[in-house]
Amino acid sequence: MTTTRHPDKTTIVRIVVALVGVGCLLLTVQGAVRATGRGIALMSDREHDLPATQHQVDLETLWRQFVEQVPPGSRISLAPARTNKDLWHQRLSELAALRGCVVVQGTPWDYSVSVAAVQRKRPTSAGVRLVVRKVD
Repeated sequence: MTTTRHPDKTTIVRIVVALVGVGCLLLTVQGAVRATGRGIALMSDREHDLPATQHQVDLETLWRQFVEQVPPGSRISLAPARTNKDLWHQRLSELAALRGCVVVQGTPWDYSVSVAAVQRKRPTSAGVRLVVRKVD
């Protein structure tokens, strides 16, 4: 007579948690590799990697405008961008955290912040601007 042994529930839970952790790690590594590649491209050959340069200029422009227009510690609401919503939502959240601001949804906020695309005057000028509205 043979007996069938069923896996323990805690073992199954541990395996699922480990798989989710590995999946999250792979997603994180992908972003780190991409960021490292852009950094290397900017350091080694700025003239021939125009998209990386433009992206860097856009981020620096948004950071400068964020520091000028949004006081530290403010409660902000992120309005959806018209172009590249996920990228700019994530970047604005990061800028808010660096500035000590709190991103809120559904509760009263001090400022509404979004990104608007603008026409580049030169290939290496900013293609975005920050739109900040103070709530009275």
